[in-house]
Order: sequence, then C-alpha cells, then structure tokens
Amino acid sequence: MTDALPVVGTNTPEFAAQLLRDLYVSLRRNLQRWAEVTHQTPQPRMGYVGQHLVSVVTGLPGGRSGARGDDLKLPNDKAAEIKCCYRVDQLGICKLCGAKVASIEKMCPNIECKSREIIRKDDSKWLLSPKSEQELRELFVPIRYYFVLFEFVDLSAADDIDVKIFTVDPTSLGFSLCMIDYYFNIRAKSKSSAPFNLWPHSLKFAMMKPELIYWSVIKPDDSIETKLFPGIDAAQSIQIGTLDGYVNSDTLNDDAIDELVDLMQVKTNDLVLPKTKRKRREIILKRIQDTRVRKNWSNNDLANSLARAIYRDRISTQSEWTRQFAPDLND
Repeated sequence: MTDALPVVGTNTPEFAAQLLRDLYVSLRRNLQRWAEVTHQTPQPRMGYVGQHLVSVVTGLPGGRSGARGDDLKLPNDKAAEIKCCYRVDQLGICKLCGAKVASIEKMCPNIECKSREIIRKDDSKWLLSPKSEQELRELFVPIRYYFVLFEFVDLSAADDIDVKIFTVDPTSLGFSLCMIDYYFNIRAKSKSSAPFNLWPHSLKFAMMKPELIYWSVIKPDDSIETKLFPGIDAAQSIQIGTLDGYVNSDTLNDDAIDELVDLMQVKTNDLVLPKTKRKRREIILKRIQDTRVRKNWSNNDLANSLARAIYRDRISTQSEWTRQFAPDLND
C-alpha cells in the first residue's frame, strides 16, 4: 500500500515522532502555558494533526481536503477516511462543588472549595454523522478507515500518552450493520439527530475487527517511544473481550444473547438460570465464553456472529441496504 503515491521518505518512526513533537507536543505545552494566564481550555484541536500523522505513518498523501474531500489518497483513485479521538486534557469536574477543572489544575478553582477530589474525564469518541441516505451511502466509499486515538495510559496519573492508529474495513459486518442500524433506527428515533458515537474500547468498535497499525507513547518529559510501526511490526488484531465482561452492555441485549447462542450452537439447556435478569445474562455469557475458548473460535467468526445476532432483526426491513453493503449478513 505504501509504494504508490508516497509521501516520499517520511514513513518512518523517526518522522512520525518528529511530527508529533512539532505539531502536538510543542502545541500542547504552549497551550498549557497560556491556559494558566487565560483560564481557557488547554485542549488542542486534533483532527488535522491526526491526518498529518496518518500520512506520515502510512506514507500516503492527503487530498488537500480540509473538512471536505478525500482525507487520504490510495492507489487506483481510491480513498480512505481519517477520524481522530482526543481524550487528553479534557475538562474535569470537582467532586464536591461541581466546578469545572482544567487538566493543568491540581485542585478546584472555586476559591470557596479548593478540593483536590477531581473527576477527570476521558469520554471523547469518534463521530460519524450521515445526515441523509446519500451521506450514509458515502460512508462506504472509502476502502479503509483510519481511527486515530490520543489518550492517557493511566487517567488517574495523567502522565504517559498513548497515540494509536487503528484501521477498519467498512465492508466488515460490524461496521456496515452498525451504520445502517444507526441511520434507520437510532438516528431516526432521535429528536436531536446526534452523530453516531463510536467509543474506543467498546464492543461495537471491536466488532468492526480493527487492527492496530501504529502505537507510540509520549512520556512526561516529551520523549516519544514507538512501540508499533507498519512495515517494521505486524499489525495487531484487536480482540473481542471476555464475553461475560459485557454483562451490562446495552448493545448485547437479551435477544442478541439468545440469538448468539443459536448462531454459535452453544449448549445452555443444562444451565439452571435464576430469575434475576443480570445474573441470568452473566451465566449464559459465561457459558458462551467457555465454549469460545474450548472450541477456539476465531475472532473473525465471533465478530461476525455478534454483528448478526445484534443487528439482523433490527435492520430486517432494510434489505436493499444489506444486499449492497452487507452481503454476508445471512451466510
């Protein structure tokens, strides 16, 4: 992929680290310095920095698009889309009085409070926002999505910063069914028509079968350690977590769990199930997880089965869309 339309000579870990130093680390430090004077947020806008980083990491140029057009040019007139999620330096909240607390503040700025009990936030997410059927169709034009993530390794310490790039194939069932479901079910029933929130580390993201292609860590002294780089290291497939860990998931509801049992032919008729809904879910999910391990299900098969179990009934009236964008739905 990196041998066509190259960003000449720049797709190396050293160039990626230098880009982060120039476009992010220096900016972040300057914003923090000025935020102490202005009391404005020290959080930089990271969308375009993410685009620059993806170009350097992949060796592929952007389309000079800004907010419109192709984010990344691929061979044979193909394109890719870049999304950035920045979870560093978000405003926190004082646990005692509810005042907003900047990331650089160690105590509540309320002079009558001064509490050090601060709730730090890291709830940013990637946004996808088709507002019409045409825009929904356009979500499937890119042949690849690059999801860029900046987040603290440990939110409570707020020291090391992970910088990661994941790739997702929009033809994967997890992506296509999720987007169709969002547009025709979630958005259609929403008064605000809010964008789709794709949360890092969520089940919905894992079902899209993302691969981690780049990973670096920015240290407190602003040095950068590269842990994963394409062409040097193999991409890492992001695995779906332990299934009983999703017992509180709204995405994996009771109907979807029962459907997954049928799809994966999991034996549950010997289970003694309590009346308590949560405990019932936990026991069945634990059985599915045990079967997953015993039968050594592949992550690919599990992701596809989960997507079918969760979405198939929900979008059964959208056969025109599933035929075109999710042809593997009923396989």
